[in-house]
Amino acid sequence: MGALLYVNTGIENSIYYKDLIDAHHWSDICELFTREACSLMGLSKESPLTITVDAGCKALPALNSIRQVMEAKQLWGLKDELPCEVDLGPSCQFHSLFACPILRAQCTKNNPPMRLECGHVISNDALKRLAVSSKVKCPYCPHETVPSEAKEIFF
Repeated sequence: MGALLYVNTGIENSIYYKDLIDAHHWSDICELFTREACSLMGLSKESPLTITVDAGCKALPALNSIRQVMEAKQLWGLKDELPCEVDLGPSCQFHSLFACPILRAQCTKNNPPMRLECGHVISNDALKRLAVSSKVKCPYCPHETVPSEAKEIFF
Protein backbone atom coordinates (compact mmCIF):
# COMPACT_ATOMS: atom_id res chain seq x y z
CA MET A 1 0.00 0.00 0.00
CA GLY A 2 2.86 2.39 0.75
CA ALA A 3 4.09 2.10 -2.84
CA LEU A 4 0.86 3.72 -3.99
CA LEU A 5 2.08 7.01 -2.57
CA TYR A 6 4.71 7.20 -5.29
CA VAL A 7 2.48 6.33 -8.23
CA ASN A 8 1.85 9.17 -10.64
CA THR A 9 -1.68 10.33 -11.30
CA GLY A 10 -4.18 8.03 -12.89
CA ILE A 11 -4.55 5.27 -10.29
CA GLU A 12 -7.89 6.60 -9.12
CA ASN A 13 -9.24 6.04 -12.65
CA SER A 14 -7.91 2.48 -12.94
CA ILE A 15 -10.49 -0.27 -12.64
CA TYR A 16 -7.88 -2.63 -11.13
CA TYR A 17 -6.37 -0.42 -8.41
CA LYS A 18 -9.14 2.02 -7.55
CA ASP A 19 -10.21 0.07 -4.44
CA LEU A 20 -6.63 0.16 -3.07
CA ILE A 21 -6.84 3.89 -2.40
CA ASP A 22 -10.18 3.63 -0.63
CA ALA A 23 -10.21 5.49 2.70
CA HIS A 24 -11.11 2.46 4.84
CA HIS A 25 -7.93 0.66 3.69
CA TRP A 26 -5.80 3.55 4.88
CA SER A 27 -7.45 3.63 8.31
CA ASP A 28 -6.87 -0.14 8.62
CA ILE A 29 -3.22 0.32 7.65
CA CYS A 30 -2.81 3.16 10.13
CA GLU A 31 -4.22 1.02 12.94
CA LEU A 32 -2.08 -1.97 11.93
CA PHE A 33 1.06 0.17 11.75
CA THR A 34 0.35 1.75 15.16
CA ARG A 35 -0.27 -1.65 16.76
CA GLU A 36 2.91 -3.18 15.30
CA ALA A 37 5.10 -0.16 16.12
CA CYS A 38 3.85 -0.06 19.73
CA SER A 39 4.33 -3.81 20.02
CA LEU A 40 7.94 -3.55 18.84
CA MET A 41 8.64 -0.77 21.35
CA GLY A 42 6.85 -2.59 24.18
CA LEU A 43 4.21 0.13 24.54
CA SER A 44 0.46 -0.01 24.73
CA LYS A 45 -1.50 1.12 21.70
CA GLU A 46 -4.04 2.82 23.96
CA SER A 47 -3.33 5.80 26.18
CA PRO A 48 -2.85 5.10 29.90
CA LEU A 49 -5.90 7.21 30.73
CA THR A 50 -8.10 5.21 28.35
CA ILE A 51 -6.86 1.94 29.85
CA THR A 52 -7.45 3.21 33.40
CA VAL A 53 -10.99 4.40 32.67
CA ASP A 54 -11.78 1.14 30.85
CA ALA A 55 -10.48 -0.94 33.77
CA GLY A 56 -12.45 1.18 36.23
CA CYS A 57 -15.66 0.75 34.23
CA LYS A 58 -15.15 -3.01 34.13
CA ALA A 59 -14.34 -3.26 37.86
CA LEU A 60 -16.96 -0.87 39.23
CA PRO A 61 -19.94 -3.30 39.25
CA ALA A 62 -17.88 -5.99 40.99
CA LEU A 63 -16.45 -3.51 43.50
CA ASN A 64 -19.94 -2.16 44.25
CA SER A 65 -21.21 -5.71 44.91
CA ILE A 66 -18.25 -6.41 47.20
CA ARG A 67 -18.87 -3.16 49.08
CA GLN A 68 -22.53 -4.02 49.63
CA VAL A 69 -21.68 -7.49 50.96
CA MET A 70 -18.95 -6.15 53.23
CA GLU A 71 -21.22 -3.40 54.58
CA ALA A 72 -23.96 -5.97 55.27
CA LYS A 73 -21.50 -8.12 57.20
CA GLN A 74 -19.95 -5.04 58.82
CA LEU A 75 -16.50 -5.90 57.46
CA TRP A 76 -15.96 -2.67 55.54
CA GLY A 77 -12.84 -0.87 56.71
CA LEU A 78 -11.43 -3.78 58.75
CA LYS A 79 -8.86 -4.81 56.14
CA ASP A 80 -6.59 -3.01 53.68
CA GLU A 81 -7.33 -5.47 50.90
CA LEU A 82 -10.24 -6.74 48.89
CA PRO A 83 -11.58 -10.15 49.92
CA CYS A 84 -11.57 -11.33 46.30
CA GLU A 85 -9.87 -10.68 43.01
CA VAL A 86 -11.64 -8.59 40.36
CA ASP A 87 -11.18 -10.06 36.89
CA LEU A 88 -10.77 -7.33 34.28
CA GLY A 89 -10.36 -9.66 31.31
CA PRO A 90 -7.38 -10.29 29.05
CA SER A 91 -7.33 -6.74 27.66
CA CYS A 92 -6.30 -5.36 31.07
CA GLN A 93 -3.57 -7.86 31.94
CA PHE A 94 -0.09 -6.41 31.81
CA HIS A 95 3.39 -7.35 32.92
CA SER A 96 4.03 -7.51 36.62
CA LEU A 97 7.30 -5.64 36.86
CA PHE A 98 8.07 -2.91 39.34
CA ALA A 99 11.13 -0.71 39.17
CA CYS A 100 12.08 0.99 42.41
CA PRO A 101 12.02 4.76 41.93
CA ILE A 102 14.75 5.21 44.56
CA LEU A 103 17.34 2.65 43.41
CA ARG A 104 16.09 2.59 39.81
CA ALA A 105 16.33 -1.20 39.82
CA GLN A 106 13.75 -3.82 38.96
CA CYS A 107 12.27 -5.61 41.96
CA THR A 108 12.70 -9.38 42.23
CA LYS A 109 11.70 -12.12 44.65
CA ASN A 110 14.84 -11.36 46.67
CA ASN A 111 14.11 -7.62 46.56
CA PRO A 112 10.28 -7.32 46.59
CA PRO A 113 8.33 -4.06 46.40
CA MET A 114 7.25 -2.80 49.83
CA ARG A 115 4.27 -0.54 50.57
CA LEU A 116 4.91 2.06 53.24
CA GLU A 117 2.14 3.15 55.62
CA CYS A 118 1.62 6.31 53.58
CA GLY A 119 0.90 4.23 50.47
CA HIS A 120 4.10 4.87 48.53
CA VAL A 121 5.98 1.85 47.21
CA ILE A 122 9.74 1.30 47.19
CA SER A 123 11.94 -1.79 47.01
CA ASN A 124 13.01 -3.73 50.08
CA ASP A 125 16.66 -2.79 49.47
CA ALA A 126 15.72 0.90 49.35
CA LEU A 127 13.74 0.47 52.57
CA LYS A 128 16.81 -1.03 54.26
CA ARG A 129 19.05 1.79 53.01
CA LEU A 130 16.63 4.46 54.19
CA ALA A 131 16.27 2.86 57.64
CA VAL A 132 18.85 5.00 59.44
CA SER A 133 17.32 4.50 62.86
CA SER A 134 14.14 2.80 63.97
CA LYS A 135 12.09 4.95 61.56
CA VAL A 136 12.09 5.55 57.83
CA LYS A 137 11.05 8.84 56.27
CA CYS A 138 9.15 8.37 53.03
CA PRO A 139 11.16 9.83 50.14
CA TYR A 140 7.98 11.29 48.60
CA CYS A 141 6.06 12.70 51.54
CA PRO A 142 6.82 13.81 55.10
CA HIS A 143 5.35 10.65 56.63
CA GLU A 144 7.64 8.58 58.88
CA THR A 145 7.11 4.86 59.36
CA VAL A 146 8.65 1.91 61.14
CA PRO A 147 10.33 -0.45 58.61
CA SER A 148 8.58 -3.48 60.10
CA GLU A 149 5.19 -1.88 59.27
CA ALA A 150 5.94 -1.91 55.52
CA LYS A 151 4.01 -4.60 53.68
CA GLU A 152 5.25 -6.67 50.76
CA ILE A 153 3.30 -6.22 47.55
CA PHE A 154 2.61 -9.14 45.23
CA PHE A 155 1.88 -8.55 41.54
